[in-house]
Amino acid sequence: MPITDFVAGQTPNAADLNRYLMQQAHVIKPGIESVTSSTTLQNDDHLFLNVSANTDYWVQAFIIYNGATGGDLQIGWSAPTGSTFDWVSDGLSTAATTSTDEVSRTAQGVTNAPSVGAVGSGNNCTVSPKGLLRVGANSGTLRLRWAQSVSSGTATQVTTNSFLMARRLTY
Repeated sequence: MPITDFVAGQTPNAADLNRYLMQQAHVIKPGIESVTSSTTLQNDDHLFLNVSANTDYWVQAFIIYNGATGGDLQIGWSAPTGSTFDWVSDGLSTAATTSTDEVSRTAQGVTNAPSVGAVGSGNNCTVSPKGLLRVGANSGTLRLRWAQSVSSGTATQVTTNSFLMARRLTY
């Protein structure tokens, strides 16, 4: 079912086709971003998408990161006022010492910022948060926010090719 009316003779561009026919938007991180000695959540420079008012989305991300064991990674989201976001981190437990360990699937809300484990600087880990975003009366931006879980003099990095996707569920 289309979510827009195209006018006769109008030539839709690639963005129109992707958004209105695929019902999906995505962004891929083009570079590495670092945080050192800070547990204050900061907006990711690249992993954000515009979302429409009164619309539901299935959101998922694949975040590639690394950092000091014990420094770990804290992730959260910002969303338009009035939105709810029921999600899970699907990330390593903070007790992880290898890239194969327990994974957290604890239910989170839009304002939660759980921590996931890191296994040593230079060793990439992944976290795959996913959930249902319900945007209220205000359109705006869904954005990944992140920081170190424990302040560390070793940089925590979210790396190139991490991505964020949102699939529209309602019209």
